[in-house]
Amino acid sequence: MYHTGVFMQIREKFSSRFGFIIVSVSCAVGLGNIWLLPYRAGTYGGGLYILLFLGFAILMGIPILTTEYGVGRGSGKSVAEHYQVLQPPGSKWHIASYFQISGNYLLIMFYAVVCGQALAYLVKGITGELIGASPEEIAAAFGALTGSAVQSYGYTLAIVWAGFAIVYFGVQKGVEFFGKYMMLTFFGLIIILIIRSLTLPGATAGLEFIFIPNLDAVNQYGWFYILHRSMGQALFSLSVGMGSMAVFGSYINKEKSLLGEARTVGIIDLCVSMLCLLMIFPAAFAFGISPATGGGLTFITMPNIFNAMPGSYVWSLLFYLGLTFVSASTAFAVFENLVAILMDKLGWSRKKSTLVNVILISFLIMPASFGTNIWRFSAPLFGQFPNFSAMWSFIVSDIILPLGSLVYITFAATKKGWGWDHFIAEVNTGEGLKMPTSFRFYFTYIIPVAIAFVFILGIIGRFFPGILW
Repeated sequence: MYHTGVFMQIREKFSSRFGFIIVSVSCAVGLGNIWLLPYRAGTYGGGLYILLFLGFAILMGIPILTTEYGVGRGSGKSVAEHYQVLQPPGSKWHIASYFQISGNYLLIMFYAVVCGQALAYLVKGITGELIGASPEEIAAAFGALTGSAVQSYGYTLAIVWAGFAIVYFGVQKGVEFFGKYMMLTFFGLIIILIIRSLTLPGATAGLEFIFIPNLDAVNQYGWFYILHRSMGQALFSLSVGMGSMAVFGSYINKEKSLLGEARTVGIIDLCVSMLCLLMIFPAAFAFGISPATGGGLTFITMPNIFNAMPGSYVWSLLFYLGLTFVSASTAFAVFENLVAILMDKLGWSRKKSTLVNVILISFLIMPASFGTNIWRFSAPLFGQFPNFSAMWSFIVSDIILPLGSLVYITFAATKKGWGWDHFIAEVNTGEGLKMPTSFRFYFTYIIPVAIAFVFILGIIGRFFPGILW
């Protein structure tokens, strides 16, 4: 018999549906939209990669997000315990939780470092350090940041401590309260920056790059690898596959059906993704900067663009304020998940779970913080990965998220898991968009097969490209 969660201890809830939506959006919208997507789109064919990303997000990402919400709300637990609550007696689905929990910790171990870099550039924006600097000086400034153990670790540590201080106050007074203001500020800033970007002479070329598919990248990387990367991007963008969203499902009531909520969060996330592209690429093309500048697009290319604009101090400050807010809001949402995991798994109080996590994460961020400076000697250990961050980013976005998503979909849709009848009953509880029972075939066969196909061939395409083309 399945547990329903009725007799579990009372769980804190969001204060409103708006709070749930905004916190879910703050978890989904982050560096994946404003940092990872632009430089991957620049590398893998512009409009082609963007189109594939959007397709995967709609066809796979939103269904998986719905599943995570359903598992979270149905169990009233985080990824640490939700399988135990919902799985049939004697089954072993809960083993997957350890894999997914590790993904949350690996994510924050490299993600927090990039958040720290955003904070460092906000400070540079306030002081005007890069205003009027030459391209060589701007590149050297980023190199100095990543090459300094004190700066890299210090800024990252500031993000970690600030985030857990907010999480300490709970769901409503902490994550929900601060998430609202950070995300609303970000939306206001990005609209202002888009207007400026689109009004620059030559911005049209950037729009063509975004909306017209370019097949040149296919010849270089191959179809399977680009499909794999775009699928990973979609899952990363929506933060699905490792329970980051399931915890928010456990904090909401049953007044609204979950497909509608997932659709709302998914559409907002995709809209923000497109807004970020509209902010960056028209400006890049307007000043003759190649879109394929890799990970330095945000921290090296953008300062050069701002320096070419009248009022560069204002535009630079607005951009890095928005970048800091949107990246930090996602990190704080992941911190909430980590705290919930220890609370559910070990029965600890929020205070104890927060304290243990802040100490643990303060140590776990060291490899990524030091991997480009005092521990750079470790680079040869990773083969084609230049440092810890690159390796962990690949493990999370290209391995854990697809496999974790596969587990969620299979668990919800099959008889040996939670079961379709239980799942769809939970998803359709409340007012709003209902999931048709006919979706069962899609959830049971199409999505899992597609994920497995793209995942396997993508991994082969990355490490053994000569086999596929």
